[in-house]
Amino acid sequence: MLFVVDESGTVRPVPLHPNSPYAKVADLVSLAAHGGEIVALGAAHGGAHANFRWTVWSGSTNGVDDYPQTFETFGGQSAGGLLDIVFTSDVPAIAGTWAAREGGLDAAVWRPRGHRWVRQNSANTALANTPQLQVAPRAASGGSAMIISGSVITFDNGVQQRAAVWIQPNRSEPWTLLQLPEAGTHSEALSSVCGESCWVSGYADGVVALWGVDATEQPVKGTRDSALPRIEHDVEDAGPITVTSADRPGLLVSHAGRSQLLLSDSQGWHTFTGPTGPVIDAITVGDRLYAITRTAADVELWSTNVR
Repeated sequence: MLFVVDESGTVRPVPLHPNSPYAKVADLVSLAAHGGEIVALGAAHGGAHANFRWTVWSGSTNGVDDYPQTFETFGGQSAGGLLDIVFTSDVPAIAGTWAAREGGLDAAVWRPRGHRWVRQNSANTALANTPQLQVAPRAASGGSAMIISGSVITFDNGVQQRAAVWIQPNRSEPWTLLQLPEAGTHSEALSSVCGESCWVSGYADGVVALWGVDATEQPVKGTRDSALPRIEHDVEDAGPITVTSADRPGLLVSHAGRSQLLLSDSQGWHTFTGPTGPVIDAITVGDRLYAITRTAADVELWSTNVR
């Protein structure tokens, strides 16, 4: 099911039109919107090994259609998984993983050609594994730039997992890998958002961390926020979710079934009680923050003013 919630809080269902067997039983697991245009990823388990069977949807707030792809588009012996579908400017893209020439899984990006999705070649780009570095993408976001967040495994000083992001400012420029600074010896980037500025959150050595990233600079640079209140990272939850308010960063952090909302302004960081239950995802639209939470019985939508 898919719903549109307008400014008054009125909920309107959006018709979904599945055109393939797995689309009829899929869960929508990632969705992006640009104006009235909507794209989404659906996932259902199937086949002899119960692997994910991915479906791609597109349309508008008046209806969204499943457009069947060939099995090899997202499946087969070289398949990894899909992470997110996003809009970069007005063009959608899918981030995921695919079998690497050097072993393991490369980060991978698919772009549409009409209603067909075509995987871009990751070899010899920053998305690919090397003998010295193994990539581990976790999530993606769009906006002024496309950012894939995750970590890299490095071997130069023992085995270390370091928070990292892959950035493509626009389709005509190559991907850049940025290992985030002050990330300790065990860290990961989990959530990012780009407006006028880009912000990336995750954890570093067991503590929630936030980095500001300037995707317009060459080379791309990042700075860890040293003023963020200390919060232990809860490995049982999905991790912090990055939001913005008036182009300032914010975080929704879940712990032990509760959540905190942290917002920053010119005076520093402010902490508020968040919605009940672990937060699955969140976004700010204008002056309002929307958060999806999961409880034992339901999935719920919360909203609040953030200015």
